Amino acid sequence: MPRSLLRGSSLRLEVAMRSSLEVLEPLQQSAIRAGLSTRRIGTTIHLFQEVDSTNDEAAALAGSGETDGAIVIAEAQRLGRGRIGRRWQSPKGLGLYLSVILRPTIPPHDAPVLTLMGAVAGTEAIERTTGLVTAIKWPNDLIVNGRKVGGMLGEMAVEGSRLLHVILGIGINVNQTEADFDGELRQTASSLRAEAGHPVDRTAIVRAFCESLDGWYERFLCDGPLPILEHARRRCLTLGRQVTARFGDQEISGLAVELDDDGRLVIRDAMGASHRLLAGDVTLTG
Repeated sequence: MPRSLLRGSSLRLEVAMRSSLEVLEPLQQSAIRAGLSTRRIGTTIHLFQEVDSTNDEAAALAGSGETDGAIVIAEAQRLGRGRIGRRWQSPKGLGLYLSVILRPTIPPHDAPVLTLMGAVAGTEAIERTTGLVTAIKWPNDLIVNGRKVGGMLGEMAVEGSRLLHVILGIGINVNQTEADFDGELRQTASSLRAEAGHPVDRTAIVRAFCESLDGWYERFLCDGPLPILEHARRRCLTLGRQVTARFGDQEISGLAVELDDDGRLVIRDAMGASHRLLAGDVTLTG
């Protein structure tokens, strides 16, 4: 091979390796802020190397008066969690572990739709940064190519009948490889890196999520939940599928027919009866 071609190949390889190393660098506030265009979400950023849980840190900050739209990000979580107290694996420097403080003036019973709002923003952020088609598995999972790459966790604080704040947490498996997942997770979980075939820029994911969430939150405050629900219905792979839902000690099987205007999953059982779930553990069975 001519030396000029060898030099050209070496240069391209060097650039590719340098780009991958840059993508895998630690998150920095200055890099996140650069080019971030939002009205509320991410105007205040708290960035930690390691915390027990970004949701817990955000809740503590909210209790001390931190503003609407402030975000908490960590490079790693010691006690990251998902729904129903399940552990969320949070290896250092590989995923996105982020929580947002929201202070909408709404009654507490309207707050659960904000988790769907976060899921919609998460799907848009993934697609914008990677091109990977992303769906929602009700109520809070982010799915790419049939595998879970992320999830939402919404938690609220209430005083009497007044909503004090909502903490909306998102976890996304960004640059994990198969070796980073424990046991059974290797069969069901994946990462953006694995699905895209290359490392993914976590800073770009943070910005894209904040910008998408900012737009949906403004729309929610102006127009209510219906625009969010319309978009969530289009992205929800649960609808039209046979499912089994478990909540507490109850179990319901049937066809997932719709998301109602409160964001509840409507399941029609074999007898034709409809059941509306505000929360639960849903398994696709057909």
